[in-house]
Amino acid sequence: MPKIEKEIKVLNINVDQVKAKLKEIGAIDKGKKEQKIYVYDVPTLYYRFLEIRELINSSNKLLIETNLKKLEVLLLEYIDLESEEELAREKTLLGLNDLMDILELDIDNIREILNNSTLEANMKKFLINPNKWIRLRKSNDKIELTTKHILNKKNSDYQNVIESEIQVSSFEEANNLLESIGICKRNYQEKIRYSFVYKDAQVEIDIWPMLEPYLEIECDNTKTIEEILEKLSLLENEIVSTNTESLYKRKNIDVLQISTLKF
Repeated sequence: MPKIEKEIKVLNINVDQVKAKLKEIGAIDKGKKEQKIYVYDVPTLYYRFLEIRELINSSNKLLIETNLKKLEVLLLEYIDLESEEELAREKTLLGLNDLMDILELDIDNIREILNNSTLEANMKKFLINPNKWIRLRKSNDKIELTTKHILNKKNSDYQNVIESEIQVSSFEEANNLLESIGICKRNYQEKIRYSFVYKDAQVEIDIWPMLEPYLEIECDNTKTIEEILEKLSLLENEIVSTNTESLYKRKNIDVLQISTLKF
């Protein structure tokens, strides 16, 4: 399972002041990045549920093993999206302590559960998951392909993010590869980023079209995050644990409806 990072955003910052403060406290300046981004939606839960259910009925052992792995990913995503009340009802209905326990059952019982009408109806409720997407990003000359999953349910003030990332050699060829398997880009975005590293934290100043600049701190150590906020004198700023799409929604802008977002 990919590593879970903690992430927060500090809104409405003064870019020059924050850059100067970061250098003052000893953060390593990684420079300015002009970023070009393609965003892709992950196929819907319901589509993936139907595919898994169909293929897990196969007599092919390899197909079954592959789709059990797909089922694990699907359940993690579903549990994060579904209400606690509905999850409790499902667990009682299916006789489980936890929905992840489905994976511990024998294949016949797994097939029976996947045919449960309540589970299917609940999967069908969720269309595109706004908390999980694929991102192809070019930062100056560096190109990275990333899956990003922001966990909706959290037990702290910090946003938990599951992220897997690899470098690729070509922006357009990577896009062509994804589109050739049916994962077609939803939109194109541009932004400017100033990157710093402080201890074990990635500290980024992000400038998006039509948004005020914000600071993003990503780290798995909450004490480091708190230290950065204090040293940068940002504790009085608005601090949020949300994605950029939500910041646009505050301005009544739905980026899911915009095919090209640029300066």
